[in-house]
Amino acid sequence: MTKYIFNDNTKLIFIKNNYILIQNNNKKIKEKLDENFYNMLFKVQKNNYIFSTDLKFFTEEQLKFLYDKSVIKKLSPISEKYINTRYEKYQIYLENIFSDAKKIDYIKNNNQKKILFVGAGGVCTAIIDYLISVGFNSYGIIDFDIVETTNFNRQFKYKETDVGSLKVSKIKSNLNEQYSGLTISTYNKKICSSNDLDYIVGDYNPDFIVCAADTPIFLIQKYIAEVCLKRNIACIFGGVGQTKGVFGPLLYNKKGFNKYLKKINNVLCSLEGVFPCKGSFGITNSLISNYMAKDIIFYMMNKKKKVTSLNKECEIDFDRNVIYEKERY
Repeated sequence: MTKYIFNDNTKLIFIKNNYILIQNNNKKIKEKLDENFYNMLFKVQKNNYIFSTDLKFFTEEQLKFLYDKSVIKKLSPISEKYINTRYEKYQIYLENIFSDAKKIDYIKNNNQKKILFVGAGGVCTAIIDYLISVGFNSYGIIDFDIVETTNFNRQFKYKETDVGSLKVSKIKSNLNEQYSGLTISTYNKKICSSNDLDYIVGDYNPDFIVCAADTPIFLIQKYIAEVCLKRNIACIFGGVGQTKGVFGPLLYNKKGFNKYLKKINNVLCSLEGVFPCKGSFGITNSLISNYMAKDIIFYMMNKKKKVTSLNKECEIDFDRNVIYEKERY
């Protein structure tokens, strides 16, 4: 018994009078099928995008035609492993994008990695769902704040009944209620120095750190960068303003960290105080978080060419829908 899946990289269009149009790699082929083959193909693609040969939908000749035209492909053992799980569609996506995803179980690799969030606000609560959806199950979360009613326009992992409770406590319980198989370590701690963070990082031993806090501005970024440089851990930053937002840099090497810290220290030398804007729009917060999540996922897969913010600070102009490089490290 062989299992097949319809190839997402091939566009199949059904035309009247039993014609099909096959489009793959900018090539178009128009074929006329006999009526039974046409009707069965239409039915199977609509209802069974994964099928096995024991169901006998197609003859051997028809299967060969579909396979040779790249309409279908054999289901990989890794994809079969994740059928009917929350990773099914993601694994199929990976195999459509990356040829090595048929041999490397990226989801299993993600299961073995630990992500540490500094801050449990809008960025954390937006990013974490995307990371869970691709197999990251182990998280450390640092925060010292309580849930407030004003959080609800952008921090979607909290409930109205959570108001007044510690964020770290409620995000852990709410995530465990929503998803199975998570391991979450929480730290009810205000980070006031690099040493504060270094102690937690030493305890948790993460593979990646997400700066999901906006205060104290510049200092929290400095603490995270210093600890990550010391311990050779990659990290990412992000922030949201009124009309613009920033994602990155995703720092991963000594050169990037040193240039970033030089900039931060130069700013701090002349700074009296900066206060983040008080207004926020959940959609723009989520946009920045989405780009951060994408870069985290591709970085952890070692697909650095897919990481937009690799040692780069990227700015999104929300009004113009434009992304551009703001600074390189």
